[in-house]
Amino acid sequence: MTSQRINPKSAYFIKLGRGGEYEEPCLTKGELWVGWTEVSHDLCIKPDWNAVWEIELNDYKNNNPIATKAVCQGYATYQKNQLRIFYESDETVLWVTFYADHLYWCFAKPGVKIQPNYSRVRQSVNGWSCEDIQGNKLAFSRLAGSLLAMQGFRGAICRVKEIDYLVRKINCETSLEEQKAQDSRQALIASLEELIKKLNWKEFELLIDLIFRQAGWQRVDQLGKTQKDIDLTLLSPIDDEQYYVQVKSASDADNFNKFQERAKAEQEYARYLFCRTFPEKLSDQGT
Repeated sequence: MTSQRINPKSAYFIKLGRGGEYEEPCLTKGELWVGWTEVSHDLCIKPDWNAVWEIELNDYKNNNPIATKAVCQGYATYQKNQLRIFYESDETVLWVTFYADHLYWCFAKPGVKIQPNYSRVRQSVNGWSCEDIQGNKLAFSRLAGSLLAMQGFRGAICRVKEIDYLVRKINCETSLEEQKAQDSRQALIASLEELIKKLNWKEFELLIDLIFRQAGWQRVDQLGKTQKDIDLTLLSPIDDEQYYVQVKSASDADNFNKFQERAKAEQEYARYLFCRTFPEKLSDQGT
């Protein structure tokens, strides 16, 4: 949608129709939709929110005759506030919704149009987007559960409590806590690399075997016993394909080139894998 950072003053989740019935057309047309067919559009334009409150109060009373006064008044206030947010929010307000396992966001132009069925529509500024400002998809797998929990909201509009987190996600920014976690992960990886380089041939052989078995592969042949350079044949239980794995406790570019030549010549296995502990990059030696 844009490569510019966003800086909304507030953010709201909007449910596009009961059961999401208007999600696809709204996202396609770049629209925001709400119902409230029992409330006059003119009352919201004036606006006369007290009159809207009275309509909602009476409507709830008629449909829930045993409800207490406090419950009826609370419901009327709740409905009136949602409708008021939809009508009065300016272009600095961020709107979000969920569709097809992605978060969508937009800003809305001022002005509400009444539809033939008396529902109401606002037009977005630049359409809905399911990407951050760098073009990365805002898939559920990248989002915190606390933000995704809004999908269970039973009303039409609610304030986004996780606005700081939401804005950071759209702006491709990380919090201090997230950065610390990333730094710790990189430090762990670097430490493990150094430890792996110091494994002897038998320890390295066992590590490779454990990695593949934990990934679901089945070993066809026996693991080497006394040889420092061993070969493994692995079977994928899903597609029944066999992989050939050569494990070397130390290697150089010449070893790797011979392995590549063998793989190209044989083409007997679905894939050929080369595992080694030698610290230097093979690419430094011309491969």
